[in-house]
Amino acid sequence: MVLDAQGRKLLSLLISIMPKVIPGRPETYIGYKQCHDRLGLAQLREKWGESLKSQGLASLAEWSKYQGYPGITGLVIDKTSNSPGKGYFSLFEREEDDFPWWKEQIKLSKVFDWTQFTEAEIAPVPVDYTVPDREEITTSRIIRDTIASRRVKMLNANQCQICGVAIEMPGGKKYSEAHHIIPLGQPHNGPDVIENMICVCPNDHARLDYGAIKLDPKAIRFKQGHTISEEFINYHNEVVYRR
Repeated sequence: MVLDAQGRKLLSLLISIMPKVIPGRPETYIGYKQCHDRLGLAQLREKWGESLKSQGLASLAEWSKYQGYPGITGLVIDKTSNSPGKGYFSLFEREEDDFPWWKEQIKLSKVFDWTQFTEAEIAPVPVDYTVPDREEITTSRIIRDTIASRRVKMLNANQCQICGVAIEMPGGKKYSEAHHIIPLGQPHNGPDVIENMICVCPNDHARLDYGAIKLDPKAIRFKQGHTISEEFINYHNEVVYRR
């Protein structure tokens, strides 16, 4: 089952509000009309909820159920009752008052990597350097795009945690890279976990790779859900950083 274009747009909207969502606190979720307004949708039915069903909500809910993913559409609620429609619970074969299950679905949705379904895969980008009157040198830098790295970028909204820059791309998308603070492989053998990653712009990524800058824990822009181990920061400053 493939998620349609309207479902993808709604999914992207839900991902964008995820950092501010608190499981079990519906006031931090988003209403049907708010979805219409944010996505620029027309009201096709008398009720906002029924209108949104035909404009991405139903397709996203059915797709997530079919794929066995968390019920992320539980983030879309009736702001009057502060709860999702009856169809949300019935689709997953739950009772309408099964609020503990609903809360758990939102918790799972916050840590699940949804960006793989809304963003194009990032391929290695070749960069050409030409030295006048001598020879042409070509280098290729591999950008790792694992589930963990995509999660780090999502939690930080693609904003560099060092300089604060979020690179704007065509179509309203943003671009960032995930840097392993303790590098993977020999001789460092760093772990591939989000506690060992920092979301950065390409400039700061290169500076970190070459040990050109230190990491100041007080200056790093931390976001909810992403904690960087002090042990890894100390390793970079003591081993990778070239004084």
